[in-house]
Amino acid sequence: MTAAGRILSILTVMVIGMVILLYYSRTGLLESIETKTYDWRLRDWRGPLAPTGTIAIIAIDEKSISDLGRFPWNRQHFADLIKTVAAAGARGLVLDVLFSEAQNPAADQALAKAVEHSGITYLGGAFSFASDGSPEAFLQNLPILTRAARSTAHINVFPDDDGVLRWTRLAIAYQNHLYPSLGLAAALAAADETAFSLEPLVLQAGSLTVPTDPEQHILINFRGPTNTFEHFSFVDVLKGRVPAAALKDKVLMVGPTAIGIYDMRVTPFSSNTPGVEVHANVADNLLRGDSMQRGGTESLIDLLAISLLGLLVAVITLHLRAAAALPVVCALTLGYLWFTCVRIGCGQWLSVVYPLLSIVLVYLIASYLRFFFLDRKARQIRAMFSCYVSKKIVDEIVKNPELAKIGGDSKIVTILFADIKNYTGYSEQHSPQDVVRILNEYLGEMTHVILKYDGTLDKFMGDGILAYWGAPLPQANHAELAVRCALEMLQRLRTLHAKWEKEGTEPFSCGIGMHTGEVIAGNIGAENKKMDYTIIGDAVNLSFRIQNESRHVNAPVITEPLYEQVKDMVLIEALGPVLVKGKNVPVNIFALKGLREPALPN
Repeated sequence: MTAAGRILSILTVMVIGMVILLYYSRTGLLESIETKTYDWRLRDWRGPLAPTGTIAIIAIDEKSISDLGRFPWNRQHFADLIKTVAAAGARGLVLDVLFSEAQNPAADQALAKAVEHSGITYLGGAFSFASDGSPEAFLQNLPILTRAARSTAHINVFPDDDGVLRWTRLAIAYQNHLYPSLGLAAALAAADETAFSLEPLVLQAGSLTVPTDPEQHILINFRGPTNTFEHFSFVDVLKGRVPAAALKDKVLMVGPTAIGIYDMRVTPFSSNTPGVEVHANVADNLLRGDSMQRGGTESLIDLLAISLLGLLVAVITLHLRAAAALPVVCALTLGYLWFTCVRIGCGQWLSVVYPLLSIVLVYLIASYLRFFFLDRKARQIRAMFSCYVSKKIVDEIVKNPELAKIGGDSKIVTILFADIKNYTGYSEQHSPQDVVRILNEYLGEMTHVILKYDGTLDKFMGDGILAYWGAPLPQANHAELAVRCALEMLQRLRTLHAKWEKEGTEPFSCGIGMHTGEVIAGNIGAENKKMDYTIIGDAVNLSFRIQNESRHVNAPVITEPLYEQVKDMVLIEALGPVLVKGKNVPVNIFALKGLREPALPN
């Protein structure tokens, strides 16, 4: 594993661990964003669901207030409503209304009789809580009404910190008694159950088995916005304008829906949902057994998503180029978002914020590390190659560093070795200052020509020049580039001769030997001390040896393997086989006289 890979692995594990810690901490900001994504998925992706049809609402609405007068009304109206509903054959009647204070003896007595005789009426009560969250008081109805009711349920709702209702508490224990929520009371009435029990993480009521959290909360699977449930106006039921058949076998929940009564709640679907509709949603969830889940299974999926997506992004970013990594990571992110939206439709709240936070943080860290290491590697490559290859080749190596493997690598290249004729005698006849000036001018011009033809300038060997084509980057026409370069080098030297003669400086000539063969190309030297990219092998030595033969023909000398590569484009003179130092077999060489085609083909 590379240094970048090791560092990224450590940082990825640290990031994933940090996100998991945030996941369990449920910090305010992140959890607020998460709940908003849940609301969006529930409201805009999944959309409304049809209720079971068992639960209906008798609304204390504007129409009823207009007809019966300002609320609260005379309790005789409620007594008459209860009688009407019971006579129609309703399965249950749940009142989201408190009768905690006496109105008048006759009305209170009439209501109590109606409640008792119906046998289906549930009344509501309201808890107040201490600072530690425990119930400290329970506001109930008048004792005469409490005794008459089938049961008393709590009407409390528990909005999240942002004021949105998403959860409900199904039961609250107080003074050795267990009080169901209004929604649970309606579900019990619909299931014709009277008792329920609480076990760890589950509520059991006859055939109803409801998974809960440790405090008996469930996540409400809201059916939709306001008026998703069937509504009847209180006054219409009271005055017999609703057919009995419409009420038969239903559990009817009575509560205010008029805005002026101020029993409006904020839900994922609406900012003005009557409280009675919230309880209706809870009851419908319990009857269908499809409350939303954000428990053990969902937590396990969340943790797997945080971990696996983070690791996957690290691998993608490290191994793909930036232009490919970003679209893949974006596609991975969108895929996970789509998956969470699909699971909302299946009743599972999977986290979005925490897995996406893992993706983003890992991607940013991996991208930075990749940039840091690649940028450093690019600087190293430029430092390594810019002195002896053309800018075009350096840029290509930086973009595709795998094209120039660092380390020994077998390659077929064309090698050029140029050497000044009788340099020792020339330097003896001139002052050191003149020799250095002339040599620098010569080497500068030759270097310019070599780089012009995309050659790799390996080194200056005193007055000698070693260059090659085909490494570090592959060059399909390396032989052609080399012979064109050699001919132009001699042309440039003739131009220098004319200049030097005008200056009164004695010129010199050079010989060039060229060969195409197999070499080992790579970094040679002392690691971390001094290393150069160079070539080694018998092919290099052969170029040195045949260079001497060029002194006799005033032309570059090439070997037969090189000639075979360029024979269709060069003019040559066969020099026959020669036995060079270090070889037991003669080598066929040719004098390179010129080109058939003066210019490189496009």
